[in-house]
Amino acid sequence: MQHRYRRAVIAASVVAAVAGGLLTVAPGAALAAGSGVPSDFNGDGVQDLAVGAPGTRVGGKVFGKGTDGIFGAGSVVAYYGGADGVSPARHTYVDQDKANGLGSSEAKDLFGASTATGDFDADGFADLAVSAPHEDVPGDADNGEVQILWGSPEGLTGGTVLADPAPTRHDNFGAALAAGDFDGDGKTDLVIGSSSDTLDILSGGIAKDGTPGAVSSRALPLRGAVDAGILGLTAGDVNNDGRTDLIVDGLSNKADAAGVYNNANYYLPGSASGLTAVGSKRLSGGESTAIGDIDGDGFGDIAIGAFWGRTTPDGPIGGRVVVNYGSAKGVSDRTETITQESGNVPGDSEDWDKFGGAVALGDVDGDGKADLAVGAQQEDYRGSDGRMYYGAGSVTLLYGSAEGADTTDRVQYFHQASPGVPGSWGLHMWGSNLLMNDLNGDHRADVAVGAVWDDGGDGSVTVLPSDGQKASAEVTGVVRLRGKEADMDPVGYPQFGSSLHNSRPLKDIRSWN
Repeated sequence: MQHRYRRAVIAASVVAAVAGGLLTVAPGAALAAGSGVPSDFNGDGVQDLAVGAPGTRVGGKVFGKGTDGIFGAGSVVAYYGGADGVSPARHTYVDQDKANGLGSSEAKDLFGASTATGDFDADGFADLAVSAPHEDVPGDADNGEVQILWGSPEGLTGGTVLADPAPTRHDNFGAALAAGDFDGDGKTDLVIGSSSDTLDILSGGIAKDGTPGAVSSRALPLRGAVDAGILGLTAGDVNNDGRTDLIVDGLSNKADAAGVYNNANYYLPGSASGLTAVGSKRLSGGESTAIGDIDGDGFGDIAIGAFWGRTTPDGPIGGRVVVNYGSAKGVSDRTETITQESGNVPGDSEDWDKFGGAVALGDVDGDGKADLAVGAQQEDYRGSDGRMYYGAGSVTLLYGSAEGADTTDRVQYFHQASPGVPGSWGLHMWGSNLLMNDLNGDHRADVAVGAVWDDGGDGSVTVLPSDGQKASAEVTGVVRLRGKEADMDPVGYPQFGSSLHNSRPLKDIRSWN
C-alpha cells in the first residue's frame, strides 16, 4: 500500500475522510517536561480549546441553499475553559472576514486547517497560530499563510501575518504547525511545515508585529511534492533535558522496491542550538502521533497511530498504535504495539476500522502517568435499537502504568451510543481527532473527541471530562460543541473539528472536482 496523503482540500464531492492525531497537552508530570505549550488564551488559569473548521463557508446567506458565499474559506472557534469546563456560551469565532480576522476569505484557503498554541510574545497569555495552507499570495496560488491570533484578558484578539521565509521553495506553507522551546532559552518557538522537505523554524519568540527572534530551516530526508512534504508535526520532551523535541511526519524520499514512497516519522531532538540531527532517529510510519510519559519514568514516550496497520502480516487492515518509549538518550529500542486484538481492547480488528487514525496522551486520573486515547473513526457498532451503525467511530482509553499502556485493566470504550455521550448515531467518524487537556482546572486531563461528519458534515467536538479517576460521559461538564452554534455558517461541509489546537492537520477529507 502506498501510504501518502494529499493536504486538506474541501469541497462538494465526497472522498474518504482521514483525520490526523494530536499533540498532547495535559496536566502534571505525565506531560513530558519542556513540551508545555499553554492554551490559556484569556489568562484565567484554565486551559482553553481551539477548534478548526477549514471547510467553513464565509460571506453567504446563513440559511441559503445555493452556491453563494465562499466555500472552503475556513474558520476557527476558541472555547474558554472554566470550573464547568468549556461552554458553547464562552467562545470567539474568527474567519478572515471578521473584524478581528486577518484578511479576506477566498475559496479553498482552508483557514484553520492546522493550529498550534504557545505564548509567542511572552505576555502571559497563550496565543494561537493558525494556517491557511491554500492562501494565494501575489504571483503564487496556494502558497499558504500562517497567522497568529493574540491572547488577551478578553481571549483571542487581532492577529498578525507571519512572513514566509522562503515563498519560492514550496506551496502549502502552514500545512503543519507545532510550538515549543526547542533550544531551551525560555521562549516559545514555532515550526512550520509545507510541501517541501524543509522545516521552517521561528525561534526566540515572536513579537506582536510578527518579527521572530531568529529564522532558520532544516532539511529532512522527505519527499517534497505538492501532495507530500511535511505532513504533520508533534512536539514534546522525550529525553527530559528541558528542551522540546519534534516528530516530523512525511513520505520517505527513497522509494521501495515497488516504487512506493512509504510514510515515516523522524525524531529530532532539541538542543542548545535548536532542533538537531544529532541523536535523530527514523521511526515507523503513521499519520497520528502524541508524546507523553506513559510509564512514569520521567521520559516522554511517542505513540504513533497507523490506520493502515495489520494485526498480523495477513490479518485485517484494522489499524495499530506503536509506542516508542523514551530514555535519557532519546527514543529507546523498547516498543509496544497495540491493536484491537491486544489484551482486553474492545471491538474486533476489521478492515478499515482505522484504529490509530487519531491518538492523544494526557493524565486523566492524576497519577503522573499519561493515558492513551485511540480513535477508530470508522468503527462499526450495534446501537441499543438493534441496528448496525457503519463508519460511526469509537474511542478507546488505555491507562498508563509502570509497564506501559495497560491493555488489560481499566480499559474504557466510548462511542455515540454509549450512555451519556451526546448526539445521534450514524456515519459521523466520531474519534477522527483527539485532544487531551485540562479544560476545567482540576489537574486532570479531559478528552475532546472530534467527529468531522457529525450533523451531515457540519462536524462536532464532544468533551468527556475526568471524574478524578477516569473519563466519563455521565458527569457535569460533558458537552457537544457545534460550530453552527458559535457563529459558524453550517452550509456546505465545514467539518468543524478537523483540527484541534496543537493538532495534526486533517488530510484527504474532501476534494474539488
